[in-house]
Amino acid sequence: MIDFMLIRDSCILLLYTFTSLFALIGNGLVCRICFLRKHPTNLPLSTTSIFLLNLALADALTGLTIPFQFILCSKYFLENITLSPYLCISNKSIQVLAYNASTLTMCVIAIDRYHLIQNPLLQYSRRNTRQRILFTWIVSALFAGSCLISMKVHTYFISNQKLISCQVLFPIKNPYISNGSIREIRIVFHTVLFYIIPLLLTSTLCVLTMRTIARRSIIGVQQFQKFKQSRTRSIRLLFIIVIVFALSHFPVHFVHIQDFFISSSTRRLQFYKCNDTTIYLLFYWLGISNCCHNPIIYSWFNRQFRSIVFCGRR
Repeated sequence: MIDFMLIRDSCILLLYTFTSLFALIGNGLVCRICFLRKHPTNLPLSTTSIFLLNLALADALTGLTIPFQFILCSKYFLENITLSPYLCISNKSIQVLAYNASTLTMCVIAIDRYHLIQNPLLQYSRRNTRQRILFTWIVSALFAGSCLISMKVHTYFISNQKLISCQVLFPIKNPYISNGSIREIRIVFHTVLFYIIPLLLTSTLCVLTMRTIARRSIIGVQQFQKFKQSRTRSIRLLFIIVIVFALSHFPVHFVHIQDFFISSSTRRLQFYKCNDTTIYLLFYWLGISNCCHNPIIYSWFNRQFRSIVFCGRR
């Protein structure tokens, strides 16, 4: 049993490490390509490039928090550094912030594509784009701030027999409200606001946009056909991103909902303490691995992206 736990934790740590490296390298390439597209014409970044850049920055931030959690949330650090619990929680909150910003950016892209296909002559406004990006980070930060209270974190390198454990930092000592109650409320809000609603909104807008493109036709205007093909590709790209997002995060959200609202009271009380089971750690890795999926999707759908990555061509 001890050998299994050690092998399990080692494999999970390797998965986390590779995910972090791939996220940083892949999203770094996305940022580089966005700026390479700008330099030949010396024009401002397009709306699409700005949104993709923001999405890449959020995903790269998620990847950056992974190696820091190995240090800040390690048993040695927590036991020997005075401010370590605050640093560990802050790193976890930044991870939540990046996930929320990435999710809301996906929604903003879908809204922007829908408005653009509805009004092809709509002029580009950098101010509106900045306001939308600022909105995503403000809303994300407000929710991430709530995670500072009674958060569970994974603790690393606890012994030679088991590398990963789990604990609740800053437990609430109040007879009227418990750690489990606060986490239950937070998980409901997080699942609804940053998973279900974004998923429904983005999927609906993608379908409506594709339907608008399919029904619209202008005879004798070749430029519109190119515009139509370009927008169709971008919507297909976004639709794949949404599907991958849904599949990556569904298991961990399902486990949360199941343990809090479906399972027996005994299991719920056990989950209130913490969850470091193998299935949960794998589902958690699957969710966090979404930060490195988008560069793969871009390479698959965008020939220019592939040529810059593999050949260095602009």
